[in-house]
Amino acid sequence: MFNSMMRSVSPLLDYYDHHGIRTTPLNRGEWCFGLASVLCLLEYKMRSVSTLLYDSNDWSQLHIDFVGEIVNRLHSFEDFMAATGISRTWRSACFANTITRPHQLPWLMLSETPHAHRRRFFSLINKNRYQLPLSKALCGKRCWGSQHNWVVALGPDYRAHLVPLVKGEPIALPPLDTIRGDAPEEWFRLAHKFILFKDPSHDHELSFLVFAIFSPMNCLAFARVGEGAALNRRGQDEWVIVTNPDNLKFKDVACLNDQVYGLCGEGTLVRFELDAPLLPEVQVIASHQPDVREPRKLYLVESLGKLYMVFRYGYLIPSQRRHVTTSFLVYMFNFSALAFEEVRDLEGHAFFVGDGNSWSIPTSTTPAVTNRIYFTDDHWDWPMYLGGAYGGRDLGGFNMENRLMQSLPFGKISPPSHSRPILVTPPIRLD
Repeated sequence: MFNSMMRSVSPLLDYYDHHGIRTTPLNRGEWCFGLASVLCLLEYKMRSVSTLLYDSNDWSQLHIDFVGEIVNRLHSFEDFMAATGISRTWRSACFANTITRPHQLPWLMLSETPHAHRRRFFSLINKNRYQLPLSKALCGKRCWGSQHNWVVALGPDYRAHLVPLVKGEPIALPPLDTIRGDAPEEWFRLAHKFILFKDPSHDHELSFLVFAIFSPMNCLAFARVGEGAALNRRGQDEWVIVTNPDNLKFKDVACLNDQVYGLCGEGTLVRFELDAPLLPEVQVIASHQPDVREPRKLYLVESLGKLYMVFRYGYLIPSQRRHVTTSFLVYMFNFSALAFEEVRDLEGHAFFVGDGNSWSIPTSTTPAVTNRIYFTDDHWDWPMYLGGAYGGRDLGGFNMENRLMQSLPFGKISPPSHSRPILVTPPIRLD
């Protein structure tokens, strides 16, 4: 069985070579062993399935519906690609069942290097590094990550685009004149954060809702871009600033049941209707926790139909102008009591926060990453100065069970001023 599995995944290595994917430090033999091991795991999990569905000696004959069930339970890029290498039937079934994979485990996209057309990626599941050819539209840009295989990219010309990671045409965001105002000296600090959602009001795959947190007052604006969006919708191809009479400082945004929520100040939860008859205005739902010390960063995460507030704590090293994260606290919002309640367990999920979207995925089948918070360095508080460090190194994982930090062994980085590691979902299809 093992030898047949080894033969089944060998064509996949040619697929990687054809598309310019480089793996380090693994060689081809180690790749075969790793991919075949995944198939052995699949076989172990399927032993209880009726033999009427498949012949365990011929994986290529497994019923296509059952292949889909297996694929939908794979959360890592490596496991998915292993499945595509079993046979043509499996490959067709994988791509037919997976136009998008909302529960795919993200990779860490490392900082830009002099070879800007290629970028190194770090896998959280197997700690390996890869190189992928990237869209030219990402070269020389500051990027914000998401779980949608797209990133927001801002260039020194103050133009922003939605860019697919590998292939596809960028989508121009509306001109930033509305939110630019008194722009900081460094172009890459124009916005604190861009947050990208699939537009909940449309089913089109390329219809997006983009939020921007900007200015010293952490104001919030949104725009709708892409295909399939109605021309008369508010925010269509323009930035609309959310009315904020109390001058609350926005920290993050999340969508739950097609409703948009924001996290402000030191933990104030608000919501707003984008298509309200008047301009969208914030409505305070719950105030911050008075007994919680002030966090360095705050995030809002939707998971299992619930809202979670994530507090990130750490300390500053002034001489190096960088932060070190030490711990996290997580609170679930109780809609009945209109209050946040502290939790110590993420219910079989992992959270991902930092520069870009905040999101979660189920990880019960991948114990190595479950019940953890993975974070990237999103501290951009100081102007750049000659010869000084600009951060980019405060990233890792936090284990909610034992309250310990986990380093990510991706090697040394020397990030340029505009580029830092971000969390992204690797593309499934490269052709």
